[in-house]
Amino acid sequence: MNKPLKTCSLLLTLIAALCTPALAAPSHADHDHSTPEGMAQHMQMMQGMPASAPAAAAPSSAQGEHQTFGVVRKIDAVNGKITLRHGPIPALGMGAMTMNYRVRDKALLDGLKAGDTVEFSAQQIDGAYTVTTLKPKP
Repeated sequence: MNKPLKTCSLLLTLIAALCTPALAAPSHADHDHSTPEGMAQHMQMMQGMPASAPAAAAPSSAQGEHQTFGVVRKIDAVNGKITLRHGPIPALGMGAMTMNYRVRDKALLDGLKAGDTVEFSAQQIDGAYTVTTLKPKP
């Protein structure tokens, strides 16, 4: 085998070896974050990940409730659920993710659509992460 071809082959093998674990790693989309079982899977997955930088999520005045920004990915008004993509929320033990939340009041979903940027508060209620306030941002 000539030297350039051998070098190229070795380089491709190295790249494949380094990328394979990252491609095989579980993602946040592999489990439902709105259930206790899904959050247990999430916490188990996060234990093996490096800590991320602090986020701009601020605790609100309510005990255990935290306010942040997100982008609406999907709305399920019938079941009172919303899927939001948001940054890390360290106070709730969450990294940046896309997550399906319950909403405390289905009326919070009125007028929202996929792609809207929102400010929201979430807390854990009866073992499920629940959006308690939700406001569209211009």
